[in-house]
Amino acid sequence: MKQDEIEKAKRYALRLLGGRPYTKKELKDKLFKRGYRKRIVDEIEGDLKRLNLINDEQFALSYIETRLSRKPKGRRLLTQELQRKGINPEIIKKSLDKLLPKKKEFFLARRLAGKKIEKCQSLNKVPTKQRLYFYLRGRGFEEEIIEEVIEKIGTTDYDDE
Repeated sequence: MKQDEIEKAKRYALRLLGGRPYTKKELKDKLFKRGYRKRIVDEIEGDLKRLNLINDEQFALSYIETRLSRKPKGRRLLTQELQRKGINPEIIKKSLDKLLPKKKEFFLARRLAGKKIEKCQSLNKVPTKQRLYFYLRGRGFEEEIIEEVIEKIGTTDYDDE
């Protein structure tokens, strides 16, 4: 009976992993939600780790790369998203340091601000410093980077509302 339950849980976990990568926490939550006991979930987790089918470090790197290529975000927002997925803060910091150094984050923020300015100008509106600030803040960029971007973009010509 117990071995049967383990095999059933393992098949379920493998089916999940066939669809997309999962963090250790996400996979455990799914198994618990299905009603599997802690001992079984821990055993499956160990097996999947040995087979390198769940690896939070690889997950974090892959997740960050994907997010940056599709819809760039700042460190703050990426950190929050990865924390919600149960990734260890040390792994998050290490992954972000590797894939999103300050210089690259500044470049992304500047590019987003430039696009926002172009879009607004085509609508005959001029974004203010305040609008740019909140736009970039909403995308997860740190204050220090936002201020540097606004300063470098030359928004001093724009009127503040």
